[in-house]
Amino acid sequence: MKLLPPLSAGLLLTASFAWADWVVVQKTTAEGKMEEVHTCIKGDQIRLDVGDQMSVIAGADDGRMTMLMHPQKMMMRMNADTLKGVMALAGAALGADEAPAKPVATGMKEKVGEYDCEVFSWSGKMGSGKFWVAKDFPNYQALNAAQDKMMKAMGNPASSFAPRASDFPGIVVKSEMQVMGKTSVSELVSVKEEDVDSTAFVVPKDYQEMKIPTLPGGK
Repeated sequence: MKLLPPLSAGLLLTASFAWADWVVVQKTTAEGKMEEVHTCIKGDQIRLDVGDQMSVIAGADDGRMTMLMHPQKMMMRMNADTLKGVMALAGAALGADEAPAKPVATGMKEKVGEYDCEVFSWSGKMGSGKFWVAKDFPNYQALNAAQDKMMKAMGNPASSFAPRASDFPGIVVKSEMQVMGKTSVSELVSVKEEDVDSTAFVVPKDYQEMKIPTLPGGK
């Protein structure tokens, strides 16, 4: 039984959620592999594309998530209860049972692309990180609050051992994380508040559904 793909999708899904129409592009490098992550947000719907291999479509109102695996033209649906069950299992496995440590301002300032940033550091029981934060980013409070609300609604285990978006006085435009011995670097390429076509959230008709394996303790 493989639960890592939907778990990973869920973690990515909650990394950049907002309640208006947004288009966010990030570049993420992990274990030497770089992928571009596109996030399209329209109201309470979100679509996240990880390279050309996988997409996630979800709604914040009903907690449903559909993962699309493009090379195989397969899809996997998860309702709110199943998704929270997956996240609860992951949280238990990770020991995510306490409030996360808060990020700390280092006093350093650096420029990342076009953004003037303040540098923050973070250290928790599961790892450590460094964050470049643009404090003058327009409407960052709404974006950060929406990220945290979606993460909490999904029961995401990351909310128990990593900084929350609202812990930062701006938007994170670059991060370097070391968690459980794994290093990842993420950098914001662009973020725009613009209209998103509703067809982006429609599941392709020619994709076959793959049933999610039964969770331990499930029926």
